[in-house]
Amino acid sequence: METSAILSLLPAPLVAAAIYLLLLYKYPNGNFHLVYKTFILGIACIMPVFIIDWLITYFHLDHLHSLNRTLFYSFVLTGGVFELLKFLVLRITVYPSIRVHKTFDVILYSIIIAAGFTTAYSVYALFYAPAYINVSLYALTVGPVFVSIAVIMGYFTGIALNRQFPVIELLTGLFISVVFQGINRFCLLTTDTLFLYMAAGGMLITAITLVIISLKEPGSAKSN
Repeated sequence: METSAILSLLPAPLVAAAIYLLLLYKYPNGNFHLVYKTFILGIACIMPVFIIDWLITYFHLDHLHSLNRTLFYSFVLTGGVFELLKFLVLRITVYPSIRVHKTFDVILYSIIIAAGFTTAYSVYALFYAPAYINVSLYALTVGPVFVSIAVIMGYFTGIALNRQFPVIELLTGLFISVVFQGINRFCLLTTDTLFLYMAAGGMLITAITLVIISLKEPGSAKSN
């Protein structure tokens, strides 16, 4: 087993542990049930991926012999599936919670969900590595990419908290996340290192900007 494959397991659980310790320090007597629940549900999202991967293999959709197939695999079968699963957990468990009031809260939970999913997926990929993926490139970029995409989805879902009709914000967050995840997978499949680093850097800058904006937001209750 390659060292890079083992290293790919580290970023997600480390990020989850760091957020948990930060929350534990800030709220020593806090109730962390929602944190545990979202992390576990993030891990559980790997189950549909097993099934979808089996179907992809069965129908030979992983035979990427053309640009169209590569784009479809990247943006629909990977980006679409991964981000939709994480979005459903965020929308169903976090969005309606009475414990969540600010955009930054939703961002934190979005990262927790993504950390759970990425941890499970990295373990899965050790034994069933996706075809054509450079494991070293994946290990190098998985951390900033999964955190950045989670921040973006969490930011737009958080904005939706204070909208009477939040459909646009929710779908915007999901769409951007799918596109960024698709770009990431496309770069990994094509081993376009330069574009991958540029994309990961752009995602990271976007995520940092959105975190700063969310931290400046005053606390507010849900209006919907």
